Amino acid sequence: MKKLIPHNFKGTNPGITELKQIIESNIEVIEVPLTAGLSYYSYNARYTPDSLVITSIELLNNQSYSMSYAFDWTIFNGCLDLNSVENSNESVSFIVKPEGLEFDIIDFSSAGTESEL
Repeated sequence: MKKLIPHNFKGTNPGITELKQIIESNIEVIEVPLTAGLSYYSYNARYTPDSLVITSIELLNNQSYSMSYAFDWTIFNGCLDLNSVENSNESVSFIVKPEGLEFDIIDFSSAGTESEL
């Protein structure tokens, strides 16, 4: 799925520091889709709000970038005596466009293990 963080670049080429500032100040646009894949581990897995941190941004080519990020999540299942805090490190690609930053995020809305049988 494509997610856009709106920003008018006015024909300029932003640096890594500027890109990070733009993303951090608009993180709510992409935070939920970036952390949505936890059902792969368990339907009891929950993202820890406000724990997403950008660890690096790298130029891939021309206007394409890769952003690495980390976030915390928890899983609790009393029946299995399971109460764990975990950390995930992921990456996502994005493109700088005149109208903003376009992220190409995996859509986990239909992901689940029930279709594996």
